[in-house]
Amino acid sequence: MENENYSLQFLANEASGKYFADCDFALRAGRHIQNYASDAKLWDYINDHYEQLCLYYEHLFAVYLRRESNERDIYFFIELPQDGSGKFVGDRHRIMDDRHVIIAVLLLNIYKERFFESKEVKWQQIEQVIDESEHKELWQKVLYGEIKRNYTPNEKEEMKRRFERSLSLFERFGWIHWVDYEATQFEIMPSIDRIARLYANEIANVELMSEYINEQLS
Repeated sequence: MENENYSLQFLANEASGKYFADCDFALRAGRHIQNYASDAKLWDYINDHYEQLCLYYEHLFAVYLRRESNERDIYFFIELPQDGSGKFVGDRHRIMDDRHVIIAVLLLNIYKERFFESKEVKWQQIEQVIDESEHKELWQKVLYGEIKRNYTPNEKEEMKRRFERSLSLFERFGWIHWVDYEATQFEIMPSIDRIARLYANEIANVELMSEYINEQLS
């Protein structure tokens, strides 16, 4: 993208007056904008002005507006430079801790297993993955901190609270959409695929993922 093509004239049009501020706030907060529910209008706006917005963020803030897809659904997000947060205010850049990352990988696995099925998930289904799946010991070590034959009701409740804290963060990122907050029922969104790009090696190899978990929890 050449400097001579850079212009802010698009900010004066009617669509920018309606949607730019909401798009800008969401993107800076780390949200992945998808063509879904309340984000659909923002998605349309970004899609229509993508090249102009790319220049806007790169030249003014030294960050990058990206458009990626999981082979079916396109989503938009801000990518920060490897050496920092560009010219954004530092505390707007939230870095996930290791437990968040691993829970996101669990949700990604569920998403991919349901390729042609509904991506809506109930808490009972999460518990089934943790208690009965092929890699249950991996998830139990992450979520409970230790592997046991049985967990007490208090241990299960505390694990659920930790899981829900991750879900609240993922909702802000646009990786899930709450269906029923009280019942811990949610839909996994296409942009969960972002985790696959960031942690491709670990996800592709279960042994590597196990080593990664052991390192982070040791």
